[in-house]
Amino acid sequence: MNESIFNLLRILDKYKIFISIGAGITIAAIAGFFSYRTINERKTEAAWQSLWRVNNDLTTAIERMGKEGKEREAALSTAADAYQYIIDTASSTSAAPWALFQRGIVYYNLKNYDDAIRSYNDFLNKYGSHPIAPLVRQSLGYAYEEKGLLPEAIQQFERVAGYNNFLAAQARLDSGRCYENLGQTSDAIRSYTKIGELFPASNWAVMAQDRLSVIR
Repeated sequence: MNESIFNLLRILDKYKIFISIGAGITIAAIAGFFSYRTINERKTEAAWQSLWRVNNDLTTAIERMGKEGKEREAALSTAADAYQYIIDTASSTSAAPWALFQRGIVYYNLKNYDDAIRSYNDFLNKYGSHPIAPLVRQSLGYAYEEKGLLPEAIQQFERVAGYNNFLAAQARLDSGRCYENLGQTSDAIRSYTKIGELFPASNWAVMAQDRLSVIR
């Protein structure tokens, strides 16, 4: 599953990953596929079926309505309620963490950053050892950043970078960007330089070098 997520994120070559509905839906669909094959409990099966249905309905609605406007907001709000229902009624199943993450993504896309932050923090408090916890923590950092809470965002990005997994390079770009916006140039240089040391052949290293050429 981690390889599938990596392939999805690898194509995003900007300074900040845009947490899109599509990315979240794809990730949940991948997890749902592998989990669904092995689960036997009727409640868990029903929860995954519900999650998959909400994802599909939301995808269809967004494709039909486009990515802007009141109808889009209504579709997102409906999805948020549906995810909440799964969380409330199937909290003991393997679908619940994904529903909680999806709810955070929906709130982020609604620009309701306070509820997105609450969703992501709720996930981390309940499922801190879940395989997607680093991705949730990075998403939390983006929500903090959108709120202008840059020190809080940096704290999350730095923790993600500490996992040293496929998100680490992007997280260092994210923290570097926030350091720049805070006027902490030396810390930004440190973050960008580390990318080149750890991931010298990556697109992230190219982007980090570009920023270093500007701020040095």
